[in-house]
Amino acid sequence: MISNYLMGSGILYNKNRTEETQKTQAMANDVNQVAELKKLINEELKDCNGFLWPKVCEMQSTEKGKAKLDEMIVQLIADEGMSIGSAIAHIEQELAHIL
Repeated sequence: MISNYLMGSGILYNKNRTEETQKTQAMANDVNQVAELKKLINEELKDCNGFLWPKVCEMQSTEKGKAKLDEMIVQLIADEGMSIGSAIAHIEQELAHIL
């Protein structure tokens, strides 16, 4: 009964709407951070040194490989707290063992 009254007055509606707005803003912020991170990754890989990272440079030569590489780097940064350079080196090492 009270909740019906509060819903009718808009108090609960506004409270729920505020929580939804905060969640939406947090998700938008996360998307912006990932986009910013991908820009930094692309900047780092722009002048790929085939001597240091032959497998990574080869992988980024295709769109599918570049997308997978971005995904792998973002995952390592998020999960392990690595820097971009460390994540690239780690991926190069993994690829060298696999291929």
